[in-house]
Amino acid sequence: MKKVGFVTFSLICCGLALALSTPARAELSGTEIIKRYNEMGSVMDMSAEIEMRIISKSGQERVRQLTIVSKRGDDATRKVLLRFLSPADVKGTAFLSISGVRGEDENWLYLPALGKPRRIASEERSNSFMGSDFTYADIGLLKIDDYRHTLLRTERLGNEEVYVVESVPVSDKVRRADGFAKKIWWIRKSTFTLARAEFLDNNGKVIKVLTGSDVVDLGSGAWLSSRLEMQNLTTGSRTIITFKNIKVNSGIPDDYFTTRELTRTSR
Repeated sequence: MKKVGFVTFSLICCGLALALSTPARAELSGTEIIKRYNEMGSVMDMSAEIEMRIISKSGQERVRQLTIVSKRGDDATRKVLLRFLSPADVKGTAFLSISGVRGEDENWLYLPALGKPRRIASEERSNSFMGSDFTYADIGLLKIDDYRHTLLRTERLGNEEVYVVESVPVSDKVRRADGFAKKIWWIRKSTFTLARAEFLDNNGKVIKVLTGSDVVDLGSGAWLSSRLEMQNLTTGSRTIITFKNIKVNSGIPDDYFTTRELTRTSR
């Protein structure tokens, strides 16, 4: 099994218990592990269908159907376009994220009722994405240099060997934009996919937990956790995202990732 990285749905994980820790492998630093997680291996583009289930504390459930198209540029940019297909109250809504390794991200939201795309300001990155437990910040490319990454240990999570890495924002600006003071990652050693992540506030309290499971082989040495679940421990709600009909390296053109494309009803 070749070890390569994979990007989350940003962004974007599942064992039920932690076992005894083992010594960390010296050849990989925390930064190197997160870089490999954040990359897509040899996958240059991907498309898929997504089912999003938003479940309230009381158990009330909303189900949404989406499509996702993503592409990695030669300049290390990451472009993601999400389009809502159903239900009727969100149909036609689309979101475009263009993330670079450095510099300001471009995030655009198109709501059919407004009739034109609206740019999401940097201070809105920590806001809920379309009423889900994911935020706008969860969708874009993780900027490695915006955080200090420290390998804490290696251990077993469920029946898998994982790296445990702590990521701390390098500035108050980054912390405010992302909405958390620290993040702890559990990264699978076998595939460099995310098994678990905990989001902590300024008091060290865990406010959200992201888990990922159902790892699938995309070919070309890349892997994907095709089921992601974000739990909001403050509100008691959770959002489950499931990827289906995944295709990679199909030659998606750059003109998918424009504000004009957001207004299309289909492609």
